[in-house]
Amino acid sequence: MPTQPFFRRRSSSPRTRSSTRLPSMAGRVVGAGLVLAGLFFGGMTAKDMGYPNGHKGNAGTLTVQDCRTQFDRVGSSRHRHARPVVTCTGTFRDDRGGATVAVATVETGAKFEPGKQLAVQKTDHKFVMIDEQWIWQSPAIVCVSACALVAGAFCLLTGFGVRRGPGFRDAWRRVPGGTVVRAVLAGAGGLAALGAGAALLVGGIV
Repeated sequence: MPTQPFFRRRSSSPRTRSSTRLPSMAGRVVGAGLVLAGLFFGGMTAKDMGYPNGHKGNAGTLTVQDCRTQFDRVGSSRHRHARPVVTCTGTFRDDRGGATVAVATVETGAKFEPGKQLAVQKTDHKFVMIDEQWIWQSPAIVCVSACALVAGAFCLLTGFGVRRGPGFRDAWRRVPGGTVVRAVLAGAGGLAALGAGAALLVGGIV
């Protein structure tokens, strides 16, 4: 009676398992970086966006007396360069009749002639110009940061984001929580992307 050959299925070796585990871990590192970047930039922008929008601080008028240009050294130790910073100094008067500041300095980005009146906000530590362009740029930055948070969460959950890691379709199918979590990620990311696009579009038109 002929006997059928017996084939033993080879189990994956520790080396194979470790090689598949490394890309997944690298993808989660990428995800953690995206989450941290989104939290940092989004939080910093959201914290200060009310001042140039005129919603926080004390609104007032700064009458320019003098404007100067200074150069700040920015960049890494190997690639440092000078960034021009224009500041104007003058007298600040609160629109609501508050205290007048005789010597107030605000970063303007451009030089103005003496006597020019600038709309500024007095914060706890400094003066900030009310910038119409920043009114739309700041929510755009917050929305882009939200996109980074969603992408980072997706990479953290699936290991997606590196060359040898899982593809997008495979990673999308393996999201923990199934349809509910996928719907939350897609909805949050879509709304954040739409918000960023709308803010940049309106800001460009205005």
